[in-house]
Amino acid sequence: MRLFFFLLGVLIFGSQAPAWAEAPVVCMQPLGKHDVRLLKISRAGIEHLYGFRIRLLDGKPLPLVAWYAPRKRWRAEKLLDYLDGLSGHDSGCDYMVGFTSRDISTTKDEIKDWGIFGLGTIGGPSCMVSTFRLGARKATKRKKAERTIKVVNHELGHVLGLFHHPKKGCLMEDAKGTIRTVDSEHGLLCPDSKAAIERRLKLRLPALESFDFDKVIQGAD
Repeated sequence: MRLFFFLLGVLIFGSQAPAWAEAPVVCMQPLGKHDVRLLKISRAGIEHLYGFRIRLLDGKPLPLVAWYAPRKRWRAEKLLDYLDGLSGHDSGCDYMVGFTSRDISTTKDEIKDWGIFGLGTIGGPSCMVSTFRLGARKATKRKKAERTIKVVNHELGHVLGLFHHPKKGCLMEDAKGTIRTVDSEHGLLCPDSKAAIERRLKLRLPALESFDFDKVIQGAD
């Protein structure tokens, strides 16, 4: 059974980054309607935090099998199945990040269809992110960009084997259904989360004292 962790949306060595030849390849797959600017900013955000190589793939339509007509949403777990199929051995992709601006959902406890920001499979290979709900609370263009970076890096953290972290402010903190949690996160992995990824991948992640949102956002614009 696939193990999921997601950010609800009703709104684990400090050193230099590894050589590119040692870093995994993350493929970003736009699905359906999407914000090209936020896609580019997300790419820069992954590079900044993880130091991975990124490939931006050509867009594809959202697969009709994931359409949930009663709520006019797209089921995230079915989108992950689709992305898993794209990340085969001949794809050149170690991990796959789906990206859309359409609304996505999944089942949460007794709630059959719950709108979410993103969904990731613990241990990979894929995660799915939607920017549909990231403009909540009259977010500015800058605020929505910061939220998108955090959600993409959070869901990729799940793909890299991380569970939610109990410490407030850490990137892997559970949003628990509110965008306020995403806003309060500083954008970095807590040390134990960073160390866990480094052990898993046998490489060093970039040594960051803070997440430079200005550099990431302005560099991608």
